[in-house]
Amino acid sequence: MRPMETSKKSSVAQSVVMLLVGALVGFGAGYFVGGGGRPGGAGAGPAGGAQGDRIAELTRSVDRDPENPEILMDLGNAYYDREDWDQAVKTYEKARRKAPKNPNLLSDLGAAHRNRGEFDLAVAFFQKAREANPDHWQSLLNWLLVEAYDRRDARAAQRLFDEVKQRYPEIPQLDKIQEHITSLRPAA
Repeated sequence: MRPMETSKKSSVAQSVVMLLVGALVGFGAGYFVGGGGRPGGAGAGPAGGAQGDRIAELTRSVDRDPENPEILMDLGNAYYDREDWDQAVKTYEKARRKAPKNPNLLSDLGAAHRNRGEFDLAVAFFQKAREANPDHWQSLLNWLLVEAYDRRDARAAQRLFDEVKQRYPEIPQLDKIQEHITSLRPAA
Protein backbone atom coordinates (compact mmCIF):
# COMPACT_ATOMS: atom_id res chain seq x y z
CA MET A 1 0.00 0.00 0.00
CA ARG A 2 1.11 3.52 -0.69
CA PRO A 3 1.26 6.07 2.14
CA MET A 4 -2.12 7.77 2.47
CA GLU A 5 -2.65 11.46 1.75
CA THR A 6 -4.54 13.42 4.37
CA SER A 7 -6.58 15.24 1.71
CA LYS A 8 -8.34 11.97 0.88
CA LYS A 9 -9.63 11.39 4.39
CA SER A 10 -13.06 9.98 3.50
CA SER A 11 -11.69 7.51 0.95
CA VAL A 12 -9.00 6.57 3.44
CA ALA A 13 -11.66 5.95 6.07
CA GLN A 14 -13.59 3.74 3.65
CA SER A 15 -10.44 1.82 2.76
CA VAL A 16 -9.55 1.39 6.41
CA VAL A 17 -13.03 0.11 7.19
CA MET A 18 -13.01 -2.35 4.29
CA LEU A 19 -9.54 -3.66 5.10
CA LEU A 20 -10.19 -3.93 8.80
CA VAL A 21 -13.49 -5.67 8.29
CA GLY A 22 -11.63 -8.19 6.17
CA ALA A 23 -8.90 -8.45 8.79
CA LEU A 24 -11.37 -8.91 11.62
CA VAL A 25 -13.43 -11.47 9.70
CA GLY A 26 -10.28 -13.37 8.81
CA PHE A 27 -9.21 -13.11 12.40
CA GLY A 28 -11.98 -15.43 13.50
CA ALA A 29 -10.49 -18.20 11.37
CA GLY A 30 -6.96 -17.45 12.53
CA TYR A 31 -5.39 -14.08 12.00
CA PHE A 32 -2.29 -13.43 9.96
CA VAL A 33 -3.17 -15.98 7.30
CA GLY A 34 -3.87 -18.91 9.54
CA GLY A 35 -0.91 -18.66 11.89
CA GLY A 36 -3.42 -18.29 14.74
CA GLY A 37 -2.21 -20.38 17.63
CA ARG A 38 0.14 -22.36 15.39
CA PRO A 39 3.45 -20.53 15.21
CA GLY A 40 5.33 -21.75 12.19
CA GLY A 41 2.29 -22.06 9.95
CA ALA A 42 1.26 -25.14 8.06
CA GLY A 43 3.68 -25.12 5.14
CA ALA A 44 2.12 -24.67 1.73
CA GLY A 45 -1.30 -23.13 2.19
CA PRO A 46 -4.44 -23.88 0.21
CA ALA A 47 -3.10 -22.03 -2.82
CA GLY A 48 0.27 -23.78 -2.63
CA GLY A 49 0.43 -24.72 -6.32
CA ALA A 50 -0.55 -21.29 -7.58
CA GLN A 51 1.82 -19.71 -5.07
CA GLY A 52 4.62 -21.97 -6.28
CA ASP A 53 4.16 -20.65 -9.81
CA ARG A 54 4.05 -17.08 -8.48
CA ILE A 55 7.18 -17.69 -6.40
CA ALA A 56 9.04 -19.08 -9.42
CA GLU A 57 8.02 -16.06 -11.50
CA LEU A 58 9.03 -13.59 -8.78
CA THR A 59 12.32 -15.40 -8.17
CA ARG A 60 13.16 -14.92 -11.86
CA SER A 61 12.25 -11.24 -11.51
CA VAL A 62 14.53 -10.90 -8.48
CA ASP A 63 17.34 -12.57 -10.46
CA ARG A 64 16.88 -9.95 -13.19
CA ASP A 65 16.57 -6.99 -10.78
CA PRO A 66 18.04 -7.92 -7.38
CA GLU A 67 18.12 -4.31 -6.15
CA ASN A 68 14.37 -3.75 -6.53
CA PRO A 69 12.76 -3.79 -3.06
CA GLU A 70 9.23 -3.94 -4.50
CA ILE A 71 9.92 -7.24 -6.24
CA LEU A 72 11.52 -8.62 -3.07
CA MET A 73 8.47 -7.53 -1.08
CA ASP A 74 6.20 -9.24 -3.61
CA LEU A 75 8.26 -12.42 -3.29
CA GLY A 76 8.09 -12.17 0.51
CA ASN A 77 4.32 -11.75 0.24
CA ALA A 78 4.09 -14.85 -1.95
CA TYR A 79 6.02 -16.86 0.65
CA TYR A 80 3.80 -15.37 3.36
CA ASP A 81 0.64 -16.34 1.48
CA ARG A 82 2.07 -19.84 1.20
CA GLU A 83 2.57 -19.78 4.97
CA ASP A 84 6.31 -20.29 4.58
CA TRP A 85 7.18 -17.91 7.40
CA ASP A 86 10.94 -18.64 7.33
CA GLN A 87 11.29 -17.80 3.64
CA ALA A 88 8.99 -14.79 4.06
CA VAL A 89 11.20 -13.42 6.86
CA LYS A 90 14.37 -14.09 4.88
CA THR A 91 12.99 -12.35 1.79
CA TYR A 92 11.50 -9.43 3.69
CA GLU A 93 14.89 -8.92 5.36
CA LYS A 94 16.55 -8.68 1.93
CA ALA A 95 13.94 -6.09 0.92
CA ARG A 96 14.48 -4.21 4.17
CA ARG A 97 18.15 -3.71 3.33
CA LYS A 98 16.94 -1.84 0.22
CA ALA A 99 13.97 -0.03 1.83
CA PRO A 100 14.62 0.15 5.59
CA LYS A 101 11.81 2.59 6.39
CA ASN A 102 8.96 1.13 4.35
CA PRO A 103 6.11 0.78 6.89
CA ASN A 104 4.24 -1.85 4.87
CA LEU A 105 7.36 -3.98 4.64
CA LEU A 106 8.12 -3.54 8.35
CA SER A 107 4.56 -4.49 9.29
CA ASP A 108 4.63 -7.55 7.01
CA LEU A 109 7.95 -8.60 8.53
CA GLY A 110 6.42 -8.22 11.98
CA ALA A 111 3.44 -10.35 10.97
CA ALA A 112 5.75 -13.08 9.64
CA HIS A 113 7.72 -13.07 12.91
CA ARG A 114 4.42 -13.27 14.78
CA ASN A 115 3.52 -16.38 12.82
CA ARG A 116 6.82 -17.92 13.85
CA GLY A 117 5.88 -17.30 17.48
CA GLU A 118 8.44 -14.49 17.84
CA PHE A 119 6.14 -11.97 19.48
CA ASP A 120 8.85 -9.60 20.75
CA LEU A 121 10.32 -9.30 17.26
CA ALA A 122 6.86 -8.85 15.80
CA VAL A 123 6.11 -5.96 18.14
CA ALA A 124 9.52 -4.41 17.44
CA PHE A 125 8.75 -4.35 13.72
CA PHE A 126 5.24 -2.97 14.26
CA GLN A 127 6.83 -0.19 16.34
CA LYS A 128 9.40 0.50 13.58
CA ALA A 129 6.58 0.71 11.04
CA ARG A 130 4.79 3.25 13.24
CA GLU A 131 8.01 5.24 13.64
CA ALA A 132 8.38 5.34 9.86
CA ASN A 133 4.71 6.36 9.45
CA PRO A 134 2.70 7.18 12.60
CA ASP A 135 -0.51 6.88 10.55
CA HIS A 136 0.21 3.30 9.49
CA TRP A 137 -2.98 1.72 10.79
CA GLN A 138 -2.09 -1.84 9.75
CA SER A 139 0.89 -1.97 12.09
CA LEU A 140 -1.21 -0.49 14.89
CA LEU A 141 -3.89 -3.13 14.41
CA ASN A 142 -1.32 -5.95 14.13
CA TRP A 143 0.38 -4.77 17.31
CA LEU A 144 -2.97 -4.65 19.10
CA LEU A 145 -3.80 -8.20 18.01
CA VAL A 146 -0.45 -9.55 19.22
CA GLU A 147 -0.83 -7.85 22.61
CA ALA A 148 -4.43 -9.02 23.02
CA TYR A 149 -4.35 -12.54 21.59
CA ASP A 150 -0.75 -13.73 21.76
CA ARG A 151 0.81 -11.96 24.71
CA ARG A 152 -2.57 -11.66 26.44
CA ASP A 153 -1.43 -8.36 27.96
CA ALA A 154 -4.65 -6.55 28.88
CA ARG A 155 -2.93 -3.27 29.79
CA ALA A 156 -0.90 -2.96 26.56
CA ALA A 157 -3.82 -4.17 24.46
CA GLN A 158 -6.19 -1.65 26.05
CA ARG A 159 -3.78 1.22 25.41
CA LEU A 160 -3.49 0.24 21.74
CA PHE A 161 -7.21 -0.42 21.46
CA ASP A 162 -7.94 3.07 22.81
CA GLU A 163 -5.69 4.56 20.14
CA VAL A 164 -7.35 2.53 17.38
CA LYS A 165 -10.80 3.51 18.65
CA GLN A 166 -9.85 7.19 18.89
CA ARG A 167 -8.17 7.41 15.50
CA TYR A 168 -10.47 5.07 13.57
CA PRO A 169 -13.87 5.15 15.31
CA GLU A 170 -15.62 4.07 12.11
CA ILE A 171 -14.04 0.63 12.22
CA PRO A 172 -16.76 -1.97 12.79
CA GLN A 173 -16.51 -4.94 15.14
CA LEU A 174 -13.87 -3.46 17.40
CA ASP A 175 -16.23 -4.36 20.22
CA LYS A 176 -15.17 -8.01 19.80
CA ILE A 177 -11.56 -7.09 20.49
CA GLN A 178 -12.64 -4.97 23.45
CA GLU A 179 -14.60 -7.91 24.85
CA HIS A 180 -11.52 -10.10 24.58
CA ILE A 181 -9.33 -7.51 26.29
CA THR A 182 -11.88 -7.21 29.09
CA SER A 183 -11.87 -10.99 29.52
CA LEU A 184 -8.11 -10.88 30.12
CA ARG A 185 -8.48 -8.74 33.22
CA PRO A 186 -8.66 -10.50 36.57
CA ALA A 187 -12.09 -10.52 38.21
CA ALA A 188 -12.53 -7.72 40.75
